[in-house]
Amino acid sequence: MNRSLPARALVGALVLGGSVLAAAPAQAAAGDTYYSVPFNDSLIVESPVSADVPGIGYATFAEWKADGFPRPVPAAVAYRLLPWDSTVFADVMGTHSGLTAVLTGTEWRRAGSPAPTRGALPFSSTVVQYPTSDELLVRTGTLWGSDAAEWHTLTFAEWRTLGYPAVDRREAVGFSKLSWLGTIVGPDPLTGEQTAISYDTWLDAGRPTPKVVPSFPNDRYCSARGSSEIRYVGLAAPRGVALTFRQWTAAGSPKPTVC
Repeated sequence: MNRSLPARALVGALVLGGSVLAAAPAQAAAGDTYYSVPFNDSLIVESPVSADVPGIGYATFAEWKADGFPRPVPAAVAYRLLPWDSTVFADVMGTHSGLTAVLTGTEWRRAGSPAPTRGALPFSSTVVQYPTSDELLVRTGTLWGSDAAEWHTLTFAEWRTLGYPAVDRREAVGFSKLSWLGTIVGPDPLTGEQTAISYDTWLDAGRPTPKVVPSFPNDRYCSARGSSEIRYVGLAAPRGVALTFRQWTAAGSPKPTVC
């Protein structure tokens, strides 16, 4: 069966180990397994991206039909509740991969109103720490196959309640700012290079508290000949920004060069 990777949302597949579920009937495409879930009528299909990369996503009716309507296998589902929120998450686990669904009240009741576990993160969650802060930020995906996610800054008590989950320490990525300028410097979402980032990029990174620094490499303060205006040109403002007297003094009253 020929499916595009974006449609199947296989690129971001998460890999499991250990658990084994029954295979789908023989009429399914080779390597594909269809699963049913108790909380709605969706079909989940696990299909390998390659020989050693698993993938999982929601199946369309057309895909199921093209595979010959194989009988779905009941998926193993674990229900989670984060310590700081009332949203119920359902971890749907395949043989080699899994995904997390956000349940409505109706879906939760349809599943039999199962008691969710508070002591474990949902499968799609990751705890992140950047080198510029000691904060622990937890990211929980909310829409499979997209970048949509909810972020939360963990307290130590919440981290302990969750069983001290492993932390993804992103040592190569950091966020910082000058004390006198609101612009945050962080990795460009396309190139990864440090630059002035947008508010949305900062939100997508989990709203990390930036480290306040006195300056960035190659910062310049300059004035045009005959002008009293002092401009800052640097990592936090590549195109330059005119300084107020207060900003200039907060920057240490640097002597300007000629722009």
